[in-house]
Amino acid sequence: MLASLVASTVVYAVARGIPMEQISAVTGLNRTDLIDPDARLPQEVVPAVWRLLGKAYPGEALALEMASAAPFSYFGPVAHAARYANDLRSSLQTLIRYRSLMSDQLHMALVETPLEAALQMYHPMDAEDGGYAAEVGIALGARFGREFIGVEDALARVDFAHQPLGPIQVYEDFFGIPVKFQQPHNALVFHSEALEQPTQQCNTHLFRYIQGHLDLVRERLAVSSNAPELSRIREAIAYNAERSEYSAEALAQQMHMSLRALQRLTQEHHITVRQLLDEAREANARQFLSDPKLSIEAISFLLGYSEDRAFRRAFKRWTGQTPAQFRQTL
Repeated sequence: MLASLVASTVVYAVARGIPMEQISAVTGLNRTDLIDPDARLPQEVVPAVWRLLGKAYPGEALALEMASAAPFSYFGPVAHAARYANDLRSSLQTLIRYRSLMSDQLHMALVETPLEAALQMYHPMDAEDGGYAAEVGIALGARFGREFIGVEDALARVDFAHQPLGPIQVYEDFFGIPVKFQQPHNALVFHSEALEQPTQQCNTHLFRYIQGHLDLVRERLAVSSNAPELSRIREAIAYNAERSEYSAEALAQQMHMSLRALQRLTQEHHITVRQLLDEAREANARQFLSDPKLSIEAISFLLGYSEDRAFRRAFKRWTGQTPAQFRQTL
């Protein structure tokens, strides 16, 4: 987990009166461990600190109090890219694309219906602290949207998977919109039409610059932390990709295992087969689109799509841009 997330939680706990010695006793960390914001720390640290806070101050909406003043460095450098994206959709897609830079087990997805779009979030540690860390992420995300993204009246409601940790009125006063608990997902739910609204500080050049930096950081982390099993799967994906084959069944066959066994293997590493295939498709799509001689239809075929409309939808989901828009930025 990114040290900036851990440090923000620890600093808040100390401000509320939890001695650093007590925090060190349950986490094994000292102040020196928190200095480098880009360092990676054990994910169990944050729930351990929140359990101390919850025991000391039961019935208080502590996460909202922390989120009201926490710096946006909580999200690390990802926040800088999100604030300079062209519109709200691109900003949310940026958070999704680089979520692993905040925590390597953080899951995010933008689920859209005709009326609303839910930015769903899940982390395996959510259940360990009763929902405090999830509340901080959701609350700080809402505050980030108001103060930096600048899209007016974009949020429709907030969903939490856990029970309220403080008075309901405190939540509704903080968010200014309906808040629901014990829902299927933790989510910021937006009005669908708000996704196309431009951001307050959109800057294409800065966005591309920061995005390039984040790509390098993500690649470095992938190289340093990649499991041998995932490396073998990615090699098999690359082999199949040379033949424009991106199906999960063909991948399992290339790995000489059943599809169910392959799915179990990827689940052990907190990723899905589909995510790995999409990762390869997106990387290859970006490379193909840099060649002006290749048409969109040809690229769709090379990426294993039966029609170019499916490729266009997928690329928009990955990047927040259409293939044509992406080409214009090159």
